[in-house]
Amino acid sequence: MALCLPALTAYTQKSGKLLLSGSGWNKIVIADKTTKAIEWEYPLLKGWDCNSVAATPDGNILFSYSKGAKLISRDKKEIWDIAVPEGCEMHTARVLSDGNYLLAWCGIPATILEVNPQGEILSKTEVDTRIETPHAQFRQIDKNSRGNYLIPLFATSEIHEIAPSGQVVNRTKVAGNPFCIAPLDNGNYLVACGDAHSYMEIDLKTGEVVRTVGANDIEGISLSFVAQLLPVCHGGVYICNWQGHDEATVSGGNPQVIEVDGNGEIVWSLNDHVAFGLISAICPIDE
Repeated sequence: MALCLPALTAYTQKSGKLLLSGSGWNKIVIADKTTKAIEWEYPLLKGWDCNSVAATPDGNILFSYSKGAKLISRDKKEIWDIAVPEGCEMHTARVLSDGNYLLAWCGIPATILEVNPQGEILSKTEVDTRIETPHAQFRQIDKNSRGNYLIPLFATSEIHEIAPSGQVVNRTKVAGNPFCIAPLDNGNYLVACGDAHSYMEIDLKTGEVVRTVGANDIEGISLSFVAQLLPVCHGGVYICNWQGHDEATVSGGNPQVIEVDGNGEIVWSLNDHVAFGLISAICPIDE
């Protein structure tokens, strides 16, 4: 379901916090949405591409980095670190509705883990993506209400629904190199289409594309590589406008994060290429 977070939408004047990270950026930060000031940061080593970050219900920070996934406390102490095998890349780390965590790494085979807050592995699913290069496999995967995993595949422009057994339940063709898939309250999904400079709403049951938002369809901005999408209530959505493949968009002052309302109009944006780097992942924190 879309996150209904009044403190983080255009429909209230309350302040909120945003947890932000990105592939090619050397830190994870918490920023105040109103002042756009960084209030907390955690340094990342070179090459630690962080494409997934989440605030846990007990106040910790969960994130993926290329060589694993970590859970840290707000005072930056490591609680656990799950490393990937040599040659693999971790790109998914998210909190599930039951309070456990979903981790996934690209590799031969790709591997999906569910772990508890203590870092204990509860389940393991191995997946043959049929994509030989791990970096071309996926970024953020999700788990649907049926208990299956939704994997947006970069190289083949498909969404695969995978049962916990590893069996492919459904395949849906999409556009570009899809970064993430996000559920909507109407039962459809938003798909971020990466270097297609667009995102779409799609019915996974039928494969019907309900709508597509293209590179120049949002007045006042241009979509670069569309990374994480985060739906919020009343039809709004946060868009991580990652710009690592096009330096011209950075010099042109294009926002790194945009929030649009249900009419597709910008109600908030972050456009600060000095204090903030490349942003591909977002999580709201209501404090």
